[in-house]
Amino acid sequence: MTERKDETHRGGVTGAQTHSALPRDRAPSSLAFLLSQVGIHASRRFAERLAAIDLQPPLFRVLNVVDAAEGRSQHAIAEAIKAPPSRMVAIVDELEQRGLIERRPNPEDRRVHALHLTAKGRKLLERGREIAAAHEAELTSGMSKADRDRLVSLLQAIVEQEIGAGVHPGLST
Repeated sequence: MTERKDETHRGGVTGAQTHSALPRDRAPSSLAFLLSQVGIHASRRFAERLAAIDLQPPLFRVLNVVDAAEGRSQHAIAEAIKAPPSRMVAIVDELEQRGLIERRPNPEDRRVHALHLTAKGRKLLERGREIAAAHEAELTSGMSKADRDRLVSLLQAIVEQEIGAGVHPGLST
């Protein structure tokens, strides 16, 4: 391994040098490792992008679900995305305090509150969706449309088998 003392204070190897100087494992990576590697990278990068509009991925997810199921109860939405009630309460409270959603009495059962996006929530959700589209385009920039579509299809099969459509494991904690 090559050391360049001019770029570090203690004569160590810089991050870029460490990466390129490490021996490359010639064995192919496992599917699980690659999925984890891409997933963590994509999650971190997406969170960074959403932070620019003062939004976190779990809040963005709930805004999307409320938009798709407008007028449904907080409990029904939490069940659909497998979010524990305590986690969902905290998310909905934050979204409501920020003026992004509102709880309205359900006309059929006044004990239940239906969730609705506000105009401010719709505007922020639209901006978040633009960021999500740019993020996805960046992640798949080296792929053809056919390869991208195939990857989405294959990953969707794993999700449906292992997790459940529409469920994000990050909301369950």
